[in-house]
Amino acid sequence: MKQQIKKRLSWVILAGILIVGALLAYNFYVLMDLSGEEEQVEPFYSNVVIGYQERKLPKEGEELEEREYVVTYDEDGHFVSEVVTGPNVGAKAEWDGETYLEFNPNGEEVLRQETNSGAVAPHPFLSRATNEQIRKWLDDGTLGSSEGETDLVGRTAQAYVKSESAETVPEEWIENYPSIFSEEENKETVTYYVDAHERILLAAESRNNGKLFHSIRMTSFESR
Repeated sequence: MKQQIKKRLSWVILAGILIVGALLAYNFYVLMDLSGEEEQVEPFYSNVVIGYQERKLPKEGEELEEREYVVTYDEDGHFVSEVVTGPNVGAKAEWDGETYLEFNPNGEEVLRQETNSGAVAPHPFLSRATNEQIRKWLDDGTLGSSEGETDLVGRTAQAYVKSESAETVPEEWIENYPSIFSEEENKETVTYYVDAHERILLAAESRNNGKLFHSIRMTSFESR
């Protein structure tokens, strides 16, 4: 039972992204197992440069860490992603359709994985799976209650609020983040901001008992 709850909570944390929803996990770049035998899936974005900001709790401590990224996609959906502000500034990740690489701020390679799914994303927030899940929820009316419109990166975004409740959370979360999570009651709310016309996820925010613990949002979106 506790394991099931952990999985659901991770889905929400990510949500901010599934943030975004349940396809995001708390602290990872690539949505799918890069070495697995997944079905071929086309990348979601191509020929665009996307900036986004992520705020989330570090492994220890209760002050949100903030990072900003810039991701450049070519015509095939291959990308280069770089941390431009915040902790680990200068770190990069890239995917050329065959190999996924990560580099530390000193330019040293820290991860190399061959891929075969065609669905690698620099963050679940930008993945096809996340955006298709959002569209599915929109179609079946389960994305949450509509909270009106706002402007994000020059686009009209419709806000939806989706609420979840959990009786318990992982013990390490309660220990590390006592002002966010408790042993008695935890209520999570995720707000999704979706482009009203193209139906792509522009931002998401996760809260527990009203307190923000993970958010992610686009800061720029430019065609190449």
